[in-house]
Amino acid sequence: MREQIAQQPARRRASLPPEECEYTASHHSVGSRSGMHPEDQPYMTATRNRYRAPTTATYVEIDEEGEEVYTRSPTRSSARRYDLEPYRHGRGERRTEQLPRQGKHPLFHIGICLVILVVFLTAYAFIPPTIQKWNDDRTYGYPRTFQTDTNVGHGGMEHFIALNNHGTIEVLEIPSDPSKTNQPRLYIIVRLSSQGADLVPATVSFPDVNGDGKPDMQVTVLSGSNPSVWILFNNGTTFVPKL
Repeated sequence: MREQIAQQPARRRASLPPEECEYTASHHSVGSRSGMHPEDQPYMTATRNRYRAPTTATYVEIDEEGEEVYTRSPTRSSARRYDLEPYRHGRGERRTEQLPRQGKHPLFHIGICLVILVVFLTAYAFIPPTIQKWNDDRTYGYPRTFQTDTNVGHGGMEHFIALNNHGTIEVLEIPSDPSKTNQPRLYIIVRLSSQGADLVPATVSFPDVNGDGKPDMQVTVLSGSNPSVWILFNNGTTFVPKL
């Protein structure tokens, strides 16, 4: 038959290792058992840790064989709480403070200005000539040719062609009714020597420059932004540089 006796907290627990127990004078009666009770074994205080009595009651049970068994009801341990706030938004990534951004070096802005200047100069040097060439190809073709019909008093309506012949500006007069006295005439106006001279167009018109009542020949060479003008005077049968 098992007898259960409640008593004050004991100095020793069966669940603790021996090195954590502290022994005092035994409360067992002398001669109750043969030999020395385990609690009465000698020890050195320098090698033993002091034992702190548990806060809950300890019970001593005597089983059928007469041996004492020390038991204590299990104590509850409080749940640990972890701060999970840093891991909710970044999945475990540690947040770092954002460093202030440093300003750009002055040479950076100077380099940007130089790049813009180079792009502007390149566009100014290549884009206008390209546009002009496209416009001249569409208007005058290649070789550059300009044609018109007018009556200059040389025998009726005549056809005039202003032609750029590989850099040489020429004007061809073709009468509508050729005869022995009225044959086609070729006028050499100017020879161009600049780069791209074969791409320069020329036009011809017939204003009365000297006011003698006869239309004179005015040839306009469209070379760049400053066109040149050449005048041939009408003497009644042909065009001459001077009267």
